[in-house]
Amino acid sequence: MHVLKSLLLGAITLIVILGVISISLPRQIHLQRDIIINAPAEVAFEQLSDVRNWPKWLPGYQIDSGKSARFAGTHVGARYNWTSQRRGIGESIVTIVAAEPPSRLVTNLEFEKANKAHSTFVLEETDEGTKLTWHFEQYTGDNPIRKFSGLLIDSTIGEEFEDGLANIKKEVESKYVLTDN
Repeated sequence: MHVLKSLLLGAITLIVILGVISISLPRQIHLQRDIIINAPAEVAFEQLSDVRNWPKWLPGYQIDSGKSARFAGTHVGARYNWTSQRRGIGESIVTIVAAEPPSRLVTNLEFEKANKAHSTFVLEETDEGTKLTWHFEQYTGDNPIRKFSGLLIDSTIGEEFEDGLANIKKEVESKYVLTDN
């Protein structure tokens, strides 16, 4: 009986400690990656602003065998809906909510279970080419589990964002070389 009481007290203490720690954790997840593209910002912006292009570069899209996609609209208000078999993604929607050609594109993301996020793509001309920076932000609220999982976002999906940027680079550079050079 003494051992059971000690285990219960230890579990309660651990939960309290994790709860106190979670209070100090951020309520906002932020992930950022960038890449240099050897093409003008206008060409890269064109690739990003047409949601019909997204399956060509969206992280994880090529490996998801159970997906289906629907597209609606162009420019601001354009939507890309897809259903994925990947856990935690399910039914998802991307909507372009703001555009400042050729330098900025903002999207809202809605994942199943009411998870919402925002992505901002910033394009900046540099001496090396167009620097494309992909920002991802998601509000976690006060849920301690979501706050702790937010600490792992960089290691869990950061590589997928790098793959997505590499895919965008490949798409943009192949079109630019074929059409404008």
